[in-house]
Amino acid sequence: MPSPSDITVIVCTRNRPAMLRGALAAILAASPPGAEVLVVDSASDGPDTRSAAEAAGVACVRSGRGLSVARNVGIAASTRPIVVFTDDDCRPTDGWIERLLACFDDADVGAATGRMLDHTEAADAPYSRAERYRTPISGIDAGHGAVMAFRRELLLRLGGFDDVMGAGQRLAGAEDLDIFVRILRAGADVVHDARCVVLHANTREGEAYVELHHGYGLGLGALTGKWLRREPLLGLRLGWRLAGRAVARIVRAAGRGAPTAADRALLAGMLAGVWEVRTLRLVGERFVPPWADDDAPVLRAEGVPA
Repeated sequence: MPSPSDITVIVCTRNRPAMLRGALAAILAASPPGAEVLVVDSASDGPDTRSAAEAAGVACVRSGRGLSVARNVGIAASTRPIVVFTDDDCRPTDGWIERLLACFDDADVGAATGRMLDHTEAADAPYSRAERYRTPISGIDAGHGAVMAFRRELLLRLGGFDDVMGAGQRLAGAEDLDIFVRILRAGADVVHDARCVVLHANTREGEAYVELHHGYGLGLGALTGKWLRREPLLGLRLGWRLAGRAVARIVRAAGRGAPTAADRALLAGMLAGVWEVRTLRLVGERFVPPWADDDAPVLRAEGVPA
């Protein structure tokens, strides 16, 4: 079984030092000795992010803006065989690292995920998710970026996260689902352990909540558009499933007289995302960022052929 000394916990953050301090305190309290913690400062405007990391006694590296960009910098900076990601607005609970590590006893497992529980929810809130995922289409159900772990060599071989997707970019979501799809398509499994729990401590409301869902929708549309171009049947299945779920949520909410603005924003974002990436350059399974002069840098493991 892998040990805590085999992992790096990577926290990507931008301009939220107070939230980062809370996250680091929770991570260090809930993680066993030997686990490395690394902060990636995603182009913060001042020194407070690095100061928060230094005060907690953890390493900090700087990256360009964008969650996927920052995650890729974290992957490159780590030298340990397993990388674990959580967010600066999450608070891991006891045993989370041990649960994730145990998943990698199985050589077929390329990634592992846990449960994200809103801090306002009861621990026994209804919850149902499969424990193992083997097909690319199932990647959209495999977990959440707030708590996920990977074999670093596999991420390197796949080129890392898609730089144009995720928070900090216009296509502000689905980079986590995209990497799950790609891992499954590469032949590795993704497993989920519901006993590995992180608490999400930052709830948006009102217009900010609607805007957040529009960004998620743009990311989901980019995911669908990518696979419509790369593997059309998979893209059609992804789009059908994702759009169907969004429409169903709108119908259910309308039937209860509940607000539908966020769900409508999600669906509108999905349609816009598919359209926006139709001409975006695609190399392999990653979009080339429009700001790149040439092919986007691709992470490679030492000795792994391109």
